[in-house]
Amino acid sequence: MIVFSCKSETNQETMLPETLGNTIWVNAKYIETLERTKSPLQAKPFADTVMINFDAKADTASIVWNFHEGSSYTIKKGEKILFFNAYEAKSKPEFEATLTNEVLKIGNSLFNKVDTTGFIEKKYWIGKYSTSKGNIELKYDGKISGIDSLSTYYVWNDYITTQTDIDLIDFYAKSNKSTTYGYKFTRNEIIFYEFFWSEEGLIGKVGKEIFRWKKI
Repeated sequence: MIVFSCKSETNQETMLPETLGNTIWVNAKYIETLERTKSPLQAKPFADTVMINFDAKADTASIVWNFHEGSSYTIKKGEKILFFNAYEAKSKPEFEATLTNEVLKIGNSLFNKVDTTGFIEKKYWIGKYSTSKGNIELKYDGKISGIDSLSTYYVWNDYITTQTDIDLIDFYAKSNKSTTYGYKFTRNEIIFYEFFWSEEGLIGKVGKEIFRWKKI
């Protein structure tokens, strides 16, 4: 059942921006896999068309592929949500979507709404931890407090061109020098491992466990 209660195109035009404006939608299978595994690496098969971002008026949107490619679209709204390439004048839309029961559908792909582009960090990483060096806090803006040697962090979500056998996170020192670690979640702890690159940023392999953090 389509969520639009009126058949008038005018009414739909005024209703859809309230529903879609400033919203972010992520591939439902990607989210389900992430919920089950806490692993962006294992969710990678569903990152092909991974994210859709609508602007404030919901008259333009961007579609993100594999967390590193994207394109912009002009949106026309009626019984369906039509995506027209913003850079080419074409009479037919490149994509058609429907919005039903808070689920956005494009072709055979379903998308669920999230509240931030940093939904991975917010759900699994932001917060306070006890470590062997004292308590530490990871913040929404990517900053780290509590350990003087660390400044910021970056959780990897783009594994399309990287061959790895474990999920990755980068920690940055105040000098901006970064170190890549492998990690796994287990109950209320995160286990970190050495990670060795054979080709920087492209091919690497996990090493031994080196430290753990416990969620406070």
